[in-house]
Amino acid sequence: MTRNMDFSLYLQETPFLDLSNQLLRNHTQKLVTGIDDPREQIKAVFFFVRDEIRYNPYTSLSRREDYRASEILQRGEGFCISKACLFSAMMRILKIPAKLYFADIKNYKAPKKLTDIMGNLFIFHCYCGVWIDNQWLKLAPTFNREMFTKIRVEANDFDGFHDALLPQTDLDGETFVEYIKDRGEAYDIPYEKIVSAFNHAYGKDEVEKWSQHSSTGCRPTS
Repeated sequence: MTRNMDFSLYLQETPFLDLSNQLLRNHTQKLVTGIDDPREQIKAVFFFVRDEIRYNPYTSLSRREDYRASEILQRGEGFCISKACLFSAMMRILKIPAKLYFADIKNYKAPKKLTDIMGNLFIFHCYCGVWIDNQWLKLAPTFNREMFTKIRVEANDFDGFHDALLPQTDLDGETFVEYIKDRGEAYDIPYEKIVSAFNHAYGKDEVEKWSQHSSTGCRPTS
């Protein structure tokens, strides 16, 4: 199957994975300076996006720029989809094929402020696939280390060889994340489909209100 796979899809630029953005390119190259091993390059970028780009779910969900890789780098924070987009864009800049996976999940440790609006079902949770040594590895650069510590969940550290998805249980053995529905994979952000699904699941008025009242730290910098 892999013999006929078109990897060009997972290396190309898109409106959301804006590989030609010079700031994005420069920062990516800076992260891997002196690192030649692709596995170590993936690790360097993974830990940067996971830990240095702060996880912030209190951000707009409806604007195109909310999903653009270079914009998320400048903001220094994002939610699961935007962080996955940034990671995937950096992978492609390094000529490492990368794609996006989507799933509906339940987060049993989501804060009340969030669940009051969205419940504990989060649709279109996003994580990444990277192609290395004839296999796809699945990585979720979602929660930064401080977040894992706060909610008492073991951080999903990437060792370069195995998947690094969100753990399904916390340090006490209680359920943390439950995967409810597989929404497939894509080479780019399916923006219209995501926004339509958000409007349907959470209500268009709530999504618009969320966008209008999202933290100023998530406002576009341009």
